[in-house]
Amino acid sequence: MTISFLAAILIVSSCLKDNIGEDWTASLKGKMYAQFPSNGTQSFTIAPTANDQSFKFLINIATDALPTSDITLTLAIDPVAMAANNVAMQAADTSIHWSYELYPAFTLLDPTVVIKAGTRNAYVHVKVSRADTIRLTAKYMVPITITNATGGVMIAANMKTVLYSLPVANKWEGTYKMKGTILRAGDPVLSGYYKGRTYKLGTNGPNSVILNKGMAWADSETDYAGGIGAWVITISEPANTITVSDATNGAVTADPSYPNRYDPATRTFYMSVYWGTGPTNRATTDTLVYSAPY
Repeated sequence: MTISFLAAILIVSSCLKDNIGEDWTASLKGKMYAQFPSNGTQSFTIAPTANDQSFKFLINIATDALPTSDITLTLAIDPVAMAANNVAMQAADTSIHWSYELYPAFTLLDPTVVIKAGTRNAYVHVKVSRADTIRLTAKYMVPITITNATGGVMIAANMKTVLYSLPVANKWEGTYKMKGTILRAGDPVLSGYYKGRTYKLGTNGPNSVILNKGMAWADSETDYAGGIGAWVITISEPANTITVSDATNGAVTADPSYPNRYDPATRTFYMSVYWGTGPTNRATTDTLVYSAPY
């Protein structure tokens, strides 16, 4: 990290006071602070699988001169910081009625980190396990803080903790381009061919994604949500056949005469669905091609 970046970081740190007119470069000369440059709430997306998954993040000694001896930093899990974050989050947005929970199966692989003489940075690694067993409706977090530093290094008070949320995303989650045809019997405006629509499929379970209501069909771009809630698309491996359901409308079903399927080679869904009073009343045949992450 450059000295100019060091000054910018430490000006906003609560470990020092921002006195107007003070020469920060001079006041910080010779001092060393242990910190997470990307502190606060971060995010690492995991897949709901039994395989171990890992992520890493930077830890840093902020100083104007390179350390002349090795520095050992000690880290710990900090559920108190997570609880404080929950309180602050809910106070800032009263519509939030959930809290982050400590992820039940993770390992801090680097409870101590050595930053070698002549360097400023190192990485902390975390292993996440058994994501196939967690509740997908929960919000999980891994909170880590710096508890000790050797060599006369101070711990930056408001940059000592990182809070990693762990959203779950299965391999089908993402942004898709959709094209196809829609039939609404007796309505020529909302019936016909549509193309180029962009929709997001979000993780609903280990083998399912959810397509939200309010889908715009036909080139008129008119929204038609009648009879449509949130469609749950379930993929059956290894055949990659799919089924479609809607908790708000039991009539929604995949057309059994159509080869409803997912093609993993092209990351494409092919599906034909009908609802209302049957396939001659409300129906859509869609091709959804993966285009970007969610």
